[in-house]
Amino acid sequence: MRTTLKFLAEEANLSTTAVSLILNGKNVRVSKEKKQKVLELAEKYNYTPNSLAVGLVTKKTNTVGLIVPDIANAFFAEIAKNLERSLSYNGYSLILCNTNDNLSEEIKYAQLLLAKDVDALIVCPTVQSVENSKYINSFIESGKKVVAFDRYSDDMPCSTVAGDNFLGSRQAVEYLIKKGHRRIGCIGGPSDSYSAKLRIKGYMDALNDNGIKIDEKIIRQGDYKFDSGYEQGLELLKTDVTAAFVCNDLMAYGFYRAVMEKNKIIPDDISIIGYDDLFFSSMLDVPLTTVRQNTESFSDEICRLMNKNDDIEHVLIKTRIIERESVKDLNL
Repeated sequence: MRTTLKFLAEEANLSTTAVSLILNGKNVRVSKEKKQKVLELAEKYNYTPNSLAVGLVTKKTNTVGLIVPDIANAFFAEIAKNLERSLSYNGYSLILCNTNDNLSEEIKYAQLLLAKDVDALIVCPTVQSVENSKYINSFIESGKKVVAFDRYSDDMPCSTVAGDNFLGSRQAVEYLIKKGHRRIGCIGGPSDSYSAKLRIKGYMDALNDNGIKIDEKIIRQGDYKFDSGYEQGLELLKTDVTAAFVCNDLMAYGFYRAVMEKNKIIPDDISIIGYDDLFFSSMLDVPLTTVRQNTESFSDEICRLMNKNDDIEHVLIKTRIIERESVKDLNL
């Protein structure tokens, strides 16, 4: 049976208001002996405050909602882990919701979190909702802070944190060019994803700026998931590409499987560079060269913006190449 504030008040022969003030370290006109008795009773009966009751008084629940599209994607899992650690250190509990990139699930969870009166919402929207995230307005109108990350549009009415997708993809393709590659294929993300569009743009700009003709036949569309990397990798292996820029590490892992099934060797037969620098990328048989998005920087910026005033701010996280063993230098 839960120990209530009323029970402690009756045991100490004080009002519930006085007991509440004592437990919260506030000034109250009672003797030191009475204060000590309340503290001893709270310890004896393992009293913990009712968070709902506290929320009614403080107008805070010390909870934060986090909505992600795919918790199986290590990029989102790492951000969730970092956020949970930072928020816990600052006295918040995290409620994690996974949408499987489904718009109706996203709306359902957003409504649930609003009903639970979370203090803030952190969300990586589904691709479909990026341009029309009406529920974000509901949170803002309720006086709650909202921070969107990774996927965003310039019209979002909240602060955003994202990797510099355009710069990161340029870095990846320019790295391949410096290694002597001219026939560079690409496996992009969903066509309606803003981040995927920026990564394709970076790929094309790097080719153009280096005098390499763009060949639409070696640009394949994936969905940021393993299977599409495998399927589109098989198609690229039918061409004469010497290297491929794969727009996230999960698809790169799928490409690795396709290469293995065709009895080819990375990087001797084909070079691969990924994007994200997920945990497993350094553990592959041929460690993956990739573009790092620093998930700790993501989490730090999200927490900073969550505690910021009402000004909207858009933050881009810098990227950098992590050089491993999956790219062959054709200049040698």
